[in-house]
Amino acid sequence: MSQPIDDAEKLIATAEEEIPPPTRSRLIAKLRTGVHIDDAARDLGVSPQRVFAAARILSAFGDQLDATLTAERDPGLPHGTVTGYNKRCRCPQCRAAVNRRI
Repeated sequence: MSQPIDDAEKLIATAEEEIPPPTRSRLIAKLRTGVHIDDAARDLGVSPQRVFAAARILSAFGDQLDATLTAERDPGLPHGTVTGYNKRCRCPQCRAAVNRRI
């Protein structure tokens, strides 16, 4: 019955390997300077999809990413809406709006 734990440990190890701590730190630093997450991820050689996948697996990173995206979001956009997401906002509320539609 140890397989679920082994699977979780494997997911965590894979996420750590794909986006190691130095890369995660550089990503957060770029976001704090106003760089869009798509551009920041691409500059670091990872896809935004991998970043968000790692954020779901590595909860501390996910919390930090969400806090940074929320702090740096454009106050002029309607957050928590598909419109906000379509205007390139990736804050937790705009991502949730898109996920509700799917």
